[in-house]
Amino acid sequence: MIVAVGSDKGSPGATTLATVLAVVWPGERVLCELDPRGADLPFRLMQMNGQHMQAAPSIATLAVAARPGGASLQLLQFAQWSALNVPVIRGEVSSRASIKVAAHLPAIAHLAASWPGAVIADVGSLQPGNPALVVAKAAGVVLLVMRASTEGLGHLRARIEELSEYVGDPRRERTSVGVVLVADSSDEGGAIHRTRALLESIGSPAPVVGVFRHDPAAAAALWSGPLTKKLVKSALVKSGEQLVSEMWRLWPEAMGSVPYAPASTATGVPGPAPQYFPREEAS
Repeated sequence: MIVAVGSDKGSPGATTLATVLAVVWPGERVLCELDPRGADLPFRLMQMNGQHMQAAPSIATLAVAARPGGASLQLLQFAQWSALNVPVIRGEVSSRASIKVAAHLPAIAHLAASWPGAVIADVGSLQPGNPALVVAKAAGVVLLVMRASTEGLGHLRARIEELSEYVGDPRRERTSVGVVLVADSSDEGGAIHRTRALLESIGSPAPVVGVFRHDPAAAAALWSGPLTKKLVKSALVKSGEQLVSEMWRLWPEAMGSVPYAPASTATGVPGPAPQYFPREEAS
């Protein structure tokens, strides 16, 4: 299944949210960077060995392998393990390479949708003209990340209707599109109230999934890695866990039959298993 994470114009936080969701996801997952404007993760995330991510494998090598008539593929063979204990299919740095990848996005979307784990896809801006919207159309859940400011809510009025129409599936009981608000703890309640009021005023069925906490210190720790006890307990990561829990409640048909349990309460060993661990605690 695919969880597509994107933003409206000028709304920050989609890449950070996608990364946190991959950290806390309670099952097999891979973080996939599909933003056609160019990759961020190779500059932000380190590998387990403390080095920068390598040029390959990447989304470009997956695009080539995913062409029709190719061999059977396993998504994780195109991933690099990050210091956060999350497998990452990194994007391409140059816009020229991203354009070449765009032609293969329908095949990548089909492969990702049929993968038994969760593909957390950072698709960039959720606006017309973005070729990665084909991945959002194949997603079980699409998260629109935004700020509940006057400008943000003004953009939301047009964007949510447009997006719901594009990715909508009349066979589903609920729209696959949900709104995630980036807000400080002091404005959390107000942000949710303002956004719900707007959605109700335009008759939109899209739910407000919740708030992704604005926590610059935790975000800096996230990018520097590894996963520590302090980071796991941060408002940033805890809000990610709350969002995943709410996604399970809102879209149970997309999430599958396994009951949701927060990843931080599980036990086991590091790796592509249904839990995550601070490196200092791993055996």
